Amino acid sequence: MHASFFTARLVVLAAIASVVSGQGLPAGCDRNVTVQSGDTCDAISARDNVSTYQLATVNSGIIDPGCDNLFIGEVICLGISGQDCNVTHVIQSGDTCQSVANAASIPINTLLANNPNVNTNCTNVYPGEVLCTASQIYVNTTQSG
Repeated sequence: MHASFFTARLVVLAAIASVVSGQGLPAGCDRNVTVQSGDTCDAISARDNVSTYQLATVNSGIIDPGCDNLFIGEVICLGISGQDCNVTHVIQSGDTCQSVANAASIPINTLLANNPNVNTNCTNVYPGEVLCTASQIYVNTTQSG
């Protein structure tokens, strides 16, 4: 009898967790991931081919600016349909925006357009940051309204 009661409670808890973890995903979320133990935004970005900027922007209502509020089991969005850059480069020590653009065979302006968090001198990138290196521009920085 205890086993069936325990099983029933687990089923209810799993159902609640499923509903709660799916809340807050933006409309049109094309890809998502469940946060695992030890995950950071940069680790998720590198593993799942999503730029650090895109991950933060798509989940702006979920992830704080320091990305220190992830919790195990949380479901976060990786990209919005039609705006999902999944061609990426993980910055290594010594990389420059020009070397990243050259390796991806894209113009520097495309790299900067897809990564608006990077300044034009490329002095604010850091090892482990993930940049979108697609030849198509995915980021729309204009606001409607």
